[in-house]
Amino acid sequence: MTANLTKAPAMSCRGRFAPSPTGPLHMGSLVAALGSYLNARHQGGNWLVRMDDIDTPRNVPGIDKTILRTLDHHALHWDGSVYYSSQHLEDYEAAFQTLKTAGALFPCGCSRREISNHPVNSARQPGQTLIYPGTCRDGKAKQTPLRSYRLRVASSPIRFKDRLQGLQSDCLINSVGDFVVKDGHGQHHYQLATVVDDQRQQITEVVRGADLLASTARQIHLQTQLGYGRPVYLHLPVVKDALGFKLSKQQGATAIDDSQASQNLVIALTLLAQQPPGDLTSLTPAEIVQWGIYHWDTAPLMRMPSAALPPTSAN
Repeated sequence: MTANLTKAPAMSCRGRFAPSPTGPLHMGSLVAALGSYLNARHQGGNWLVRMDDIDTPRNVPGIDKTILRTLDHHALHWDGSVYYSSQHLEDYEAAFQTLKTAGALFPCGCSRREISNHPVNSARQPGQTLIYPGTCRDGKAKQTPLRSYRLRVASSPIRFKDRLQGLQSDCLINSVGDFVVKDGHGQHHYQLATVVDDQRQQITEVVRGADLLASTARQIHLQTQLGYGRPVYLHLPVVKDALGFKLSKQQGATAIDDSQASQNLVIALTLLAQQPPGDLTSLTPAEIVQWGIYHWDTAPLMRMPSAALPPTSAN
């Protein structure tokens, strides 16, 4: 089975996988990579790899090469050169200046503790996103240090349709408030960098884990403010371990074993509800991926909030 069995005209979409080089890929990462890859290739499109490496203190030297080697072992071959976000700081600064000139930003002197202790966050649970109460919207107190630049948000909801999660509506003033795009030390934040990167790479479809669904309205707000186009969004089920916790590097999820690529791909296809036949593990990774491209179907994933690892799989 070869790539010419894909069912849509060539170049109909541009997808991407954007891992942070803070640790090796785990099964949750592989599911996200495979889902985005199959979605793009099924449409005859391009699939790009981006290293989200602007948070330099968290980067682990050499992990980017480990990630690329894992993708290669699993026959997830990307188009063009690997894009490193850290090489595009001037682009983020240009976007920042555009927002600043438009009056969309304001300087903020609030510390995280001050925001956390504000009454608007009194009912927030540990781990929940803090809501910015608007303290510096009308001007930062002169005696407070500059801690960040925030993007003003509106009281009207942002609505969009996710291809899996359905219609979404997020009123940013109530869910997060004015959010940070750059800190007082000059570090551009994830939301701004991701939006600029997607625009530069001409991404038409963003396929990623549902744990990032909450970021989407903020990114759409930035796209609107910067005059960018809006990609299609498809948020895949979050992969959880046997105890129901999301697989993550922070929780010590087991790294992918490249020597078990065929088995890993079949597990990932199962977690993506693609119902691979049992004998698929006898095929090479390239053959399994080609099976996945040809049979890719998002319908079984509709409204599926999470996927649990099978008992025999490492987490």
